[in-house]
Amino acid sequence: MKRLNILIITLLMVVSAFAQQNSDGKVSFFSVVNNQSNSMPQAAVSALESKMQQMVTVDGYGSAARCDRFVIVAKPSVVTKDVTPTTPTRISQTVEITFVIGDVVENKTYASCALTFSGIGVNETKAWISVLGKLKPTNEEIKKMLSDAAGKIETYYSANCRTIISKADTDAAQGNYDKAIASLIEIPDICSECFSYAQNKAVEIYQRKIDTEAISLLSKAKAEWVAAPNSVGANKAMQFLKQIKPQTSSYAEKEKLEQNIIEKLSEDERRRWEQEIRRYNDELKLRQKEQQNSHQRQMARISADREERRNSHSREMAQIAACRSIAEKWAENQPRTNVYLNW
Repeated sequence: MKRLNILIITLLMVVSAFAQQNSDGKVSFFSVVNNQSNSMPQAAVSALESKMQQMVTVDGYGSAARCDRFVIVAKPSVVTKDVTPTTPTRISQTVEITFVIGDVVENKTYASCALTFSGIGVNETKAWISVLGKLKPTNEEIKKMLSDAAGKIETYYSANCRTIISKADTDAAQGNYDKAIASLIEIPDICSECFSYAQNKAVEIYQRKIDTEAISLLSKAKAEWVAAPNSVGANKAMQFLKQIKPQTSSYAEKEKLEQNIIEKLSEDERRRWEQEIRRYNDELKLRQKEQQNSHQRQMARISADREERRNSHSREMAQIAACRSIAEKWAENQPRTNVYLNW
């Protein structure tokens, strides 16, 4: 196939799960229509993008909300175009659409196929819509392309899993916890062994992250209280203490400091402090409940007679959800750059 440098999109140079995050670990593809020649009306571009999203989801893959790594690119090309000598005139055209699936981070193409369709309409937009109406998401060539790409993606992660995990460990050791978590969460479940190991490693690094942050927050809170053992110092300390998560190793010490502060405040100040703590704890419980509810479907599959296992799984799902959130935020803060996919 002729090699062309096609500008895909301005994207975040990151693999976020966050692309794949919406699909809970499934490999996801972002749909891109290469309309550099502006030969397609915008309505036709939108229709083709919608068809492409159907193509990936009908085969069990995820349709990514933004371009993070894996893309499916369509390049339409008009083969013939005629204007009929009728009243009203009609536009008849034959179009070849080349689809390519690739990895914009590795700058690789994994699979492709080309399909040809004809259509007719009273204007150019309707002629294009007529063409696209012949494109079926269940087309066998498209299904084969997706299957071939998925196989190569699985091979990539199988071959590079240890390297990815090792790099994540190195990033975490250097304090780059969010980057490490992002690189692990992006691994799709198409490579089940690597996916499972990466999810566990992400949770492990997440725990290290929040433990490290808790130590720093606790230290800052103590410093504020020592500097001003009154309501002013208590309020400043609270701003740090309320950021410490319950599952951290420093949480018991955080609660001890809170109690110490409460005991030393006046009655009015004590009541105000206790209300602040209760309000924060209520908000925390609400956030935890929302995280658990987001995984209600997974939890529903666990039988009632395995209560302990269910609770453990719920906590794990909440931690993975937190990891995905971290990865998304990290991705959004990365510098943007133009990325090209060769085909």
